[in-house]
Amino acid sequence: MNLPVPVRPTWLQAISRKIRRFPAKMGYLLVGKGSRWLYRRLGVQFLDKPQTAALLAPNERSTYPANRFSLSQVADLANPSKIYFKPTQDESEPVSVWVVGNADGAFWQLPYGSVRDSRHVLCTDINTDDFYRNVLHRTSRKQRNTKTLLAPWSHYLDGVVWGGYFDFVLLVLGKLCRMKEVLSAAEFNDALVAYPLFDTPYEREFLWLLGISVDRVVDSRKTHVQFEQCVLANTGHWFYPNKADIDALRRQIMPKLPAPVGKRNRVYISRVGRRRVINESALIELLRSYDIEIIEDKPRTVAEQIAIYQNAEFIIGPHGASFVNIIWCQPGTHLFELFAPTYYPDFYRNMAEQLGLQYSAYFYGPAGTGDWAKGLEDDIYVSVDELEQCLRKVFVNTLPLEN
Repeated sequence: MNLPVPVRPTWLQAISRKIRRFPAKMGYLLVGKGSRWLYRRLGVQFLDKPQTAALLAPNERSTYPANRFSLSQVADLANPSKIYFKPTQDESEPVSVWVVGNADGAFWQLPYGSVRDSRHVLCTDINTDDFYRNVLHRTSRKQRNTKTLLAPWSHYLDGVVWGGYFDFVLLVLGKLCRMKEVLSAAEFNDALVAYPLFDTPYEREFLWLLGISVDRVVDSRKTHVQFEQCVLANTGHWFYPNKADIDALRRQIMPKLPAPVGKRNRVYISRVGRRRVINESALIELLRSYDIEIIEDKPRTVAEQIAIYQNAEFIIGPHGASFVNIIWCQPGTHLFELFAPTYYPDFYRNMAEQLGLQYSAYFYGPAGTGDWAKGLEDDIYVSVDELEQCLRKVFVNTLPLEN
């Protein structure tokens, strides 16, 4: 079965993508590796995640073990021989919080959020590949003093790999929630938060919900914070969050917002930009026949987004960052992800399992092969006939509405 031509990128699009990525790759090869070589010659060690945890072990305030669980097979609802995900054993990574004393000024924070001492660059996130950005950073930073610094993030926000809603909620906000739950109220409420800010409305609203006022948040690219102690927390698995962070997010954010009331909804989360559904008008006509509300892709407050997901009993839409919001769903909610056959990651399947949600998937035609990253931006085609057969399985006791 051949995919419709619009789904696959043309040779010109493929070349354009490579050209866009070329400067970043060359910059990393020349400046990135060169700066790391120089600093190593000066006696600086770039630690990985386990080495960082070992160095900070004497300062550990709390740790949460990895989660291990089984994920069942995900097959096409209407064609069980078509397998999207095989049964697997998933495992997150352990996560910790450390409080590092700094009375002697041995530690300091770099412009892009990472923390180092005279001999080590710590790795509290995925890697230290962005270190060279700090070397290139020549903007003068103003100085600010605080007793306690919270440093939750240490990657350069390039808008491609890092800098989206998924990254902020799971990799920044999740860590801040973890920190809040192990610090005393006095420690947390007096602390200054510094990292390379995402500078988005959702960031400001989430921080406010967590009890962090604007005057306690600074951009580490613009402000150098001197501190007496620094609170650090590590990112576990990039795509499979530790259950401790999911639970902390729910405990810290959900009580600040109204609880769901009334009848629960079926919703379709539309998406513009990359990975959009190219025949969405036909898809929407089908979805409306099953009383599925269409949620347009437009700016919404955090409170509005959370309300949509909290009040939903069935959620369908193309794979995207909005599905991080399943964190706020009620147990038993059904998530149905639409994919391109060239890009179908399973991390929301993992989250759905941890949250006690039902999960289904769909893409048109056979699975693609090769590097998933090459399909990251591919649009999605949906066979309306195939999807209707799937929906009939989901809503077995519900007939389509008459037009």
